[in-house]
Amino acid sequence: MELSQILQKSISQIALSGQGVKTYLVPQIPRQLLTRAWRTFCPQEKRTSILALIDTSFFQNGKEGFVFTQNALYIREAMHRVKVFPYDRINAVIYFQALSTYSGKNSISMEIDSKDYDYEISNVLLKGINTDRFNRMLQQIVSLYRPDERHEIEEELEDSETQIAHPEKFKPHKFKDGDPQIYQK
Repeated sequence: MELSQILQKSISQIALSGQGVKTYLVPQIPRQLLTRAWRTFCPQEKRTSILALIDTSFFQNGKEGFVFTQNALYIREAMHRVKVFPYDRINAVIYFQALSTYSGKNSISMEIDSKDYDYEISNVLLKGINTDRFNRMLQQIVSLYRPDERHEIEEELEDSETQIAHPEKFKPHKFKDGDPQIYQK
């Protein structure tokens, strides 16, 4: 599977409805939005190298979020500089989702570990995104550039699905002694 095929298959399922996040895939990116994203995220690359955009900006102006080009992933959040992750320099995407036994809410942590530096993706950027699908898409992209470890990454994805505590599968329950416990439906 190629990068464009992975993006085509996954990008439309990333944004959660009603959360103010929009996803775009070339050639459906409006021209003005494409130009603004290109100038903001990756002016050193050709504008035609942009394949997809996940716009998390408040005004939907293409200045914050994620840009996928043919060579790299670009990430920018409000009031921060653009972070660049060439696909072939990403070592791993670390994703953890846990259910708090006290509040009953999910705690999500996502980090990109590259050969140059590590970067934790903020909860502000992840707020309107289906993090499970986003993680799966990033893992598939990384596996393209690490063919010797492709099978290992696919196994990790399958294992991680059973380890993630989903709120619809697990609910906190208080016993008589008041200690919350997690039980499966």
